[in-house]
Amino acid sequence: MIPQKYKEMLQQKSVIREIAEFGSRRAKEIGRENVFDYSIGNPSVPVPDTFDKELILLIREKDSLSAHGYSPTLGIDEVRSQIAASLNRRFSVKYGPEHIFMAIGAAGALAHAFRAVSEPGDEILTFAPYFPEYGPYVQGSGAQLRVVPADIDTFQINFE
Repeated sequence: MIPQKYKEMLQQKSVIREIAEFGSRRAKEIGRENVFDYSIGNPSVPVPDTFDKELILLIREKDSLSAHGYSPTLGIDEVRSQIAASLNRRFSVKYGPEHIFMAIGAAGALAHAFRAVSEPGDEILTFAPYFPEYGPYVQGSGAQLRVVPADIDTFQINFE
């Protein structure tokens, strides 16, 4: 049996999904190359050739358990070191691998971040439109989600 609360959640419209659907329709009208749809986080530009080459190399040279298995909870040390080095080089900061927290996608990272920076009863602000799953992520931290409505006339943040 599916809980009623979950059924109700699935029936709610998502502005983000509506924007994504609009982007897909628009791409059919004017061409995919003319639409940059950042609504749900899907990339709309190709990755660099070097990434594809490294991915192919990984598949060819690693055993399938290494290539497709879960990484350690905190992430692969070499990857964390490379990310820290990249941040240090680009932004003149002093990060080490111990400062890098790996997550699979923005959703997991946000769920962890909400727990890391809030206490039960705190408020977390988001600007509309927003990804509807923020609600359950924030609730999971014990905080409350507070939505700042979109100003569709000026597209500026209403700080009041």
